[in-house]
This record gives sequence, structure tokens and C-alpha cells, in this order.
Amino acid sequence: MAKYNFKCGKCDTEESITMSISDYLSLENKDVLYNQKCRKCDAVSKFIRIFNPSSSKISKRKEEILKEVKEDARKIVNKIKLGDTRAISDVYGENL
Repeated sequence: MAKYNFKCGKCDTEESITMSISDYLSLENKDVLYNQKCRKCDAVSKFIRIFNPSSSKISKRKEEILKEVKEDARKIVNKIKLGDTRAISDVYGENL
């Protein structure tokens, strides 16, 4: 289940609404929920989707992201080489 942030069309109260991704994708208009009951003003209205700073676009360049991913992968490989059983089971999904 994912949380989506919406704002009441009547009183501007922000609410996090939890729904499955498939339910969200099945919405006709992904930015509006119709006939939702607001917890604050108790009105049934439409809710407009709002985006928090954490849902904004990625501000890193492709090269920076690749460098970080390669470094993370290098760290994981080193843990596996050292016999870290937790890292091994995380990568291979096996209980040792």
C-alpha cells in the first residue's frame, strides 16, 4: 500500500490517503479523488493531489547516480568476499 497526499477541495486540509498502487493507477484522473469525506470539515468533496518535497524530481545528474550505485555495489561485493552471511542472504535470498 502506498500513501498519496491530497488536499480537501473545501477546507484545504491535507490528508494522506493509503491505497494500493493498482487502485491509484485505475483512477480516471490521478490528480483528483472525487466524493471523499474530509476528516476535518466532514464535507464530501473532491481531493486534489499534492506533491511533497520528497516526491519531487531527482536533482542529481546521471553520472552522480551511477557513481553512487557503483560504490554501493563495490561495498556489497567486499562484504560478500569477506563472508558476511547477512549480505550474502540479502543478495541471494538464501538462509545460510
